[in-house]
Amino acid sequence: MAMDFIGTGTRLKPEDLLEAADKLMTGVAVIRAVVEVEAAGAGFDAKKRPKILFEPHIFYKQLGPGSKRDQAVKQGLAYRKQGTKPYPPLSKRYDQIARAMAIDEAAALSSASWGLPQIMGFNFKSAGFPNAKAMVTSMMKGEREQLLAFADLLIDWKLAEKLRKREWKSFALKYNGPAGPKNGYDKKLEKAFNKFSALAARAVAVPATNRTFVAPSGFK
Repeated sequence: MAMDFIGTGTRLKPEDLLEAADKLMTGVAVIRAVVEVEAAGAGFDAKKRPKILFEPHIFYKQLGPGSKRDQAVKQGLAYRKQGTKPYPPLSKRYDQIARAMAIDEAAALSSASWGLPQIMGFNFKSAGFPNAKAMVTSMMKGEREQLLAFADLLIDWKLAEKLRKREWKSFALKYNGPAGPKNGYDKKLEKAFNKFSALAARAVAVPATNRTFVAPSGFK
């Protein structure tokens, strides 16, 4: 049965940020800064499907030489060079990946970025999953699962320490590659962190514990 990708559409809650902060051993302001700068803004589209961006040049590599790649190229679903064609609007990307999955499901799921943190499918192992399909299925449960997968990936990539030390430039260089500092991601991270640290905040009780933490007023 084909995946329709429809999940819960559940948004992040304050306690989810605390859970991710605990996992990474950082403050909540750090998590909020990384989510604002590096994430997709929301983990789901209007139909409660995890946001995706299918990358035909990655599909080309994932398939490798052979009849499947020939078929994908013929259908415009795979090409050698990134940017050969413009990306379709979000609403059409699910049809695009469904067509790719009809050729090779595992390769197709591995060739898209997923959810709030836009984790590439081929990074499933770093995010704590046995395969890309398991990662996508988990992300359909909610933005909490998407954020925790992101935290696992940052730990696996040894970036948690960079965040703890607020080494924004080192983080951007490792996470975004050479384009990170060049495009000012380190400055954006620092600015976002300062904003969330300075915002007027309210205490939020953590269920079943005696702990509280602060989140910006109005955070849902």
